[in-house]
Amino acid sequence: MGWGLALLGLGIGLGLAVIGGGLSIGRLSASALEGAARQPEMLGSLRTSAIVFIAFIEGFTLLAIILAFVLAGQAMGKAEAPAAAGKTNAGTVAPENPGH
Repeated sequence: MGWGLALLGLGIGLGLAVIGGGLSIGRLSASALEGAARQPEMLGSLRTSAIVFIAFIEGFTLLAIILAFVLAGQAMGKAEAPAAAGKTNAGTVAPENPGH
């Protein structure tokens, strides 16, 4: 089956990470704007909090993307291992022993 399932998992994982990050940043921004509309004097602290939380969300999204690539790479490496284990050295020539 090869790398098919690993690449499918990579695509699904990356898609979920990006969609989750985008939705959460959108919801956070909407809530910050709504809070600023209700209390305009809190705009500065809302903006600062929103920027900090957006940075956390971006960090977690980037971590999820990196983790998806690492896990897909490990799955691809395990998919190659059985194919490499079946190879034999029947066609190779043993090195000569010059000492004897």
